[in-house]
Amino acid sequence: MTMRVVVRAFTIAPVLALLAVLPAAAETDPFGTAEPKPPARVKAATLPNPAPLPAAKPATPAKTSQPAGMQGAPMKVVVVRSAAPGCEPNCPEWIAAQGMIDQDTLPQFRKVLKSIGTRKLPILIDSGGGMVDDSLEIGRLIRAKGLDVAVAKTTLKPCLDSDATCRKAAKAGSPSQGLPVAKFSKCASSCAFILAAGNRRYVGPTTFVGVHQVTTYQTTAQVLQKYRIEKKLVWGVPVETKRTLVSEKRVNEKTVMTKTPESTYTKVARYFSEMGIASELMPILKKTPSTGIHWLTRTELKSTAMATDTIDGEQLLAGAAAAAAAVPVVPVAVDAQPQPPASTATQ
Repeated sequence: MTMRVVVRAFTIAPVLALLAVLPAAAETDPFGTAEPKPPARVKAATLPNPAPLPAAKPATPAKTSQPAGMQGAPMKVVVVRSAAPGCEPNCPEWIAAQGMIDQDTLPQFRKVLKSIGTRKLPILIDSGGGMVDDSLEIGRLIRAKGLDVAVAKTTLKPCLDSDATCRKAAKAGSPSQGLPVAKFSKCASSCAFILAAGNRRYVGPTTFVGVHQVTTYQTTAQVLQKYRIEKKLVWGVPVETKRTLVSEKRVNEKTVMTKTPESTYTKVARYFSEMGIASELMPILKKTPSTGIHWLTRTELKSTAMATDTIDGEQLLAGAAAAAAAVPVVPVAVDAQPQPPASTATQ
């Protein structure tokens, strides 16, 4: 009997994957310094203060392998210390979360929440949405920590090239420096799940919370797999003895939007109930098409409990800084040190 080795290629098709997302608003610079702009695609709700925002023209979809509703700059999650002049040594710190919620967002939150230990840093979030299941898991991590969430952007202060101390501290993992920016900040789509998890939920008069239907995408792919197959001849008949995967490559992939199963909405409703959000929110979410957005009015924010406080992230941090500065410094009594005897002249 003889042994021989052959390599064969197999095409496996289709491979199906289901991904539930809430379409994200475009995010081009998560920690940029550009003047903040109001959320686009206002629909279904009238905002009493400020005036209703005009609808924007739909953006041209970027060339990407992600579903169209998930395009945008990925979310970045970092610990930030206020760069406000004169705030030291009582500068407040917070967790800044900005951008699209994708598959890398949950690991970032886990890392940052672990790094702060038992500190109760508030989370300032600005996001147009993203992946549903990841947002729900992030929300449960936040609730387990008992952290507050406020709708607000963060503008980071970059280190100057000449500031070696700043660059060294950033490399060592020290908090970044930045400032909160509340005006026209948003928390839309799946971001609302993260906001709902806050122990207290801060939504100021110039910040916005939006909801709409969940979108589900189905991906069909053809995968080319190459195997090394070992055979031996048994009475002149080749018999396979071992099969080893050599390589795998996707040669064709197609993603299409599909109907969201009712079980997804059941899961979302259960999550909102778990977080103490009123059941009145689900009908608003389900009746708003994913191509639009329903910006919750001040009345709806209060009645659904999506907002527990009507101050924004800037006001929240300003109050924290003022409270820290107002703490009196209690002098510590120090026992008098014995003094050496006075010198006396000798005769």
